[in-house]
Amino acid sequence: MQEPRPIKRATRVETNAPGVLIDSEGVETPVVVADLSAGGCRIITEAMPIIGEHVRLRVGRIADYPARVRWALGDEAGLEFTGPAGEVEFGS
Repeated sequence: MQEPRPIKRATRVETNAPGVLIDSEGVETPVVVADLSAGGCRIITEAMPIIGEHVRLRVGRIADYPARVRWALGDEAGLEFTGPAGEVEFGS
């Protein structure tokens, strides 16, 4: 029987940056990005995101990062980035 292989995880960096989570219906919820890696992040939020939902994460005013909710527990959730950031369009 083979030994299980260790899970390789990208290096995570603590950030505690304010951001906005935009759900699939366009509802915006303030979040704090607790830590960040190349593949995803952990957020802190008062709203419970739906596991599996495709969302966008906005940090700052430059770009939205497409992501999928991988897990949610209490006031924390994990997001997996699903593509490159898209520029945010602002109305005039």
